[in-house]
Amino acid sequence: MPEAGGHYHNYYEVYYLIEGTCWYFIDKKSYHLTAGDIALIPKGVIHKTNYETSEHTRLLICCDSYYIPDSVRDILPTIPYFAKSDRHIGEIVSIFNAIKDETDSPDEFSEENVRMLLNRLLIMIARSSRNKEKGKEDKKEESPIVEKAVKYIRAHYTEEVSLADTAAYCYVSKEHLSRTFKKETGFGFNEYLTAYRLKKAESLIKTNPKIKVSEVALACGFNDSNYFSKVYKRMYGKTPTYDKKTK
Repeated sequence: MPEAGGHYHNYYEVYYLIEGTCWYFIDKKSYHLTAGDIALIPKGVIHKTNYETSEHTRLLICCDSYYIPDSVRDILPTIPYFAKSDRHIGEIVSIFNAIKDETDSPDEFSEENVRMLLNRLLIMIARSSRNKEKGKEDKKEESPIVEKAVKYIRAHYTEEVSLADTAAYCYVSKEHLSRTFKKETGFGFNEYLTAYRLKKAESLIKTNPKIKVSEVALACGFNDSNYFSKVYKRMYGKTPTYDKKTK
């Protein structure tokens, strides 16, 4: 899935912020991350970063289900971040360095060793998340305005959705919502609305290959099927008609 525009993909992502600060929007919420934090992005989830510092360094690991422990896979969407911890930072750095070494100079054992290293990392994060729920770990700063705005968009995406109506739902001004949404998600308000509608449209085409393009457009909040086809192609590099034929 193209990252530019779609902002979601069909693989898992482990994001490690080494230097700098940013807001990371994952699915329904935005989290404020600082150096040493990790974000976990399940496949098929809309996400985007917005960096607050000109200098930043991050490390990404992208993988399919093979690398995700069975015990972690189902709970992964409930633990979208891991706040840095003095107790774990040394182990985290060691695991990431070991993975980098394996991928830089691979041999016949590298794939299995990377899988074992990722299993170790994700199980450690899952355990830490359980402790966080018990109040033993600090929670990251979250954005209540973004969460509420996204909730409104998802409930009304099939209808006319305006910045003004969403702001009223959030009890803030249009200007404040626009600034906050852009700062804490990296998306403009309409950009996110369109991305979410297109994600729903792609899903509808996959599950209903005989559905008409005009029906998909209307079902996902697009009043103009020609415009829908245009933005769909811009997003995915192919028309909805082509996607229907290949299903």
